[in-house]
Amino acid sequence: MRKTDISKYTGKIDVTKKSSRASVVFSALWKVLKTVIAVLVCAGVIVSVSVGVYVFNLANEPTGIDLNARSLNLSSFIYVKDPDTGEFVEYQKLYGTENRIWVDLGDMPEYMGDAIVAIEDKRFYEHNGVDWKRTGGAVISLLSGSDSYGGSTLTQQLIKNITDDNEVSLTRKLREIFRALNIENEYSKDDILEAYLNVVNFGNNAQGVQAAAELYFNKDIGDCTICECAAIAGITQNPSQWNPLIYPENNKIRREIVLDQMYAQEKITKEEYEEAMKESETLEFVDYSDHDDDEDSDEDNIQNWYIDQMYGDLVRDLAKYYDISEEAASDKLYTEGLKIYCAVDLETQEMIEYEGRHMNETFGTDLEVGMTMVDFDGRVIATTGSSKKKDGNLLYDRASDAVLQPGSSIKPIFTYPIAHEIGLNHYSSLVLDEPIEKYRYNDEGVLVSGPNNAYGYYNGLIPVPEAMAWSSNAATVQTLKSIGSETAYNQAVNVMGFEHLDPDVDPYSLGGLSLGGLSGGVTVREMAAAITYVGNGGLFYKPYTYYYVTDRNDTIILDNRNNIPTEAYSPETAYAMNRTLLYNVRTSQHSHSQNANIYGWEIVGKTGTTDDDKDSWFVGASPYCTLAIWTGYDQPSRVYATSAATSVWRTVMSRYLEDKELKEFDKPDSIVTATYCKGSGMLASAGCSDTAPGYYSEKNMPEYCTGYHVAFGGRYNSTTESKGEDETEGETTDETTETTDVSEGGETTTPESSEGGSDTPADTPVE
Repeated sequence: MRKTDISKYTGKIDVTKKSSRASVVFSALWKVLKTVIAVLVCAGVIVSVSVGVYVFNLANEPTGIDLNARSLNLSSFIYVKDPDTGEFVEYQKLYGTENRIWVDLGDMPEYMGDAIVAIEDKRFYEHNGVDWKRTGGAVISLLSGSDSYGGSTLTQQLIKNITDDNEVSLTRKLREIFRALNIENEYSKDDILEAYLNVVNFGNNAQGVQAAAELYFNKDIGDCTICECAAIAGITQNPSQWNPLIYPENNKIRREIVLDQMYAQEKITKEEYEEAMKESETLEFVDYSDHDDDEDSDEDNIQNWYIDQMYGDLVRDLAKYYDISEEAASDKLYTEGLKIYCAVDLETQEMIEYEGRHMNETFGTDLEVGMTMVDFDGRVIATTGSSKKKDGNLLYDRASDAVLQPGSSIKPIFTYPIAHEIGLNHYSSLVLDEPIEKYRYNDEGVLVSGPNNAYGYYNGLIPVPEAMAWSSNAATVQTLKSIGSETAYNQAVNVMGFEHLDPDVDPYSLGGLSLGGLSGGVTVREMAAAITYVGNGGLFYKPYTYYYVTDRNDTIILDNRNNIPTEAYSPETAYAMNRTLLYNVRTSQHSHSQNANIYGWEIVGKTGTTDDDKDSWFVGASPYCTLAIWTGYDQPSRVYATSAATSVWRTVMSRYLEDKELKEFDKPDSIVTATYCKGSGMLASAGCSDTAPGYYSEKNMPEYCTGYHVAFGGRYNSTTESKGEDETEGETTDETTETTDVSEGGETTTPESSEGGSDTPADTPVE
């Protein structure tokens, strides 16, 4: 029997519970939907604001274009300070060598401009710099994965030619559009057309229609016929394809298309069209070139090494400032009448080049040299890129172009100051001059201990100043291992301006930033700038070769006078390293550092050599400036005169200091001078016999020595237990001479060619 009597059913259903559930579900869904909508609205606002700010910045960034200056084809001027008055005086002009001759629009045939407008931008006189219909099609083309450049007006093409902006992206299109709108607001249509006709490439290095007319027809553009103008106009779309000297038939097809468009747009009459077409059938090109082969050989036009280096800085900085290519930036230097206030010390520049050229008279070799002297605010005082007489401009510069291995001169730049900075070490801390058990692979692929020391053994625990003076490879690598090689890499790249390190290897190599056996490398200029921290309280300034630059209207566009430094190290760390390097120069018996000493002056610094003595360095400072010197060969081979770097360093710095007031490095008030015990590295007590002055901060001072320790100077000879099967007692190689470096994180290795080398001169007995 059914439990429910259906006969008693009234027909009414209680929907209260069902309605309540639906309401809850609907309410939950609505909350979710509102949240999603709110998130989308917020995201839309953020994106819209970000895009708006981005577009606003694009619209207001400097165009970097001065058509009036280009029309005048103005040379830029270099000014230097008169040493007697301190006032800037004109020193040199920068001359361009490009095949370009500027011609006023009024001196060209009217149909030259008509030909360009007809074939390239028939609505040129109607739009405001952007043909929006054509631009829309070009953007669609770009978004589909191609860049036909079909949407570009003459104004946009002019901008592209001046800025050399060839990036294929929507950003470039937007930047080009805003620049075109701004240019059209600043200049008339005739100004823009004149600039276009004088700037654009018409093939075979003919920049502008006058150069093209001379090259192809041996006549001025003002004397060219309609057909000849059409032939020139047709080239610019594709200078290779329509080149009349290489593909005359292609040019015939193209120039007749130009003539058709000129006639269709009523820029020429039917009679002129027919006459031009008839001439086109037999048109010939002459390929006339008139170059003075001796023009560049004039010694009066050869600039010094400093101007070469400054030119490179200007090109990079102008390109960044205007967001243009370096080629376009170089063009600005030669054509827009810039005023460059150079930071060179002319007397020192002449002296450093003289000493560089005469270096080999002393050492009887054919060594090359790179030298850079830097003030403590980053100003490059003087520089030279060769030991040979300079015979041209913008030559290979061994001070700024050569990427080199620094050897042990890198030791005071990263490993020891970082250890001091993080509190791992203080001035007299004992560091372990002992090999790492699994340091490198030998020729048989077996992990062996290392690194080797140039003096052939290990000292055990050794104070930091002694580790520097002995140029202990083992102690430096042990210290870097405690710090972490990635920490040193970050300091090098992100703080101290090293631009040539290998991000795939150098962050993981113990022998790289500790011993100078880098997969990448350093420049002399980078080293001279990096060591400035020991004389300016731990600061790093990006090195500069000019004070400031103005455009032809005296508006400042680049300025280095108030550069903000980065704090590389604390003043206490900087001074502790300064005193460590002073100790090295005055006491070292294990390198040529003592050769850099100048009587009466505080001289600080460090030598560096690489495997087989293929590079020889001294990187150091006086209380007035730093100086880095590299000597070696362009094709690496042994440098037998390893004392040359320090000897030339002393000569150059002595001459620079000879008229300077004697002074010492500034000592921070926070530094405490105290005597320490060399055996323990602690503050000396009554029982300590071998002591030396130490330099500490109050927060990082050692305790007093108890008097119970092993006196410094005893050898820690672990070669029997730890040497590899290919190592012998007393060898004089170091760093990673035979094999590769093993990083902390595993078996990442560096190429043999980049390994560090001995810091012991080949002509000095090993002690």
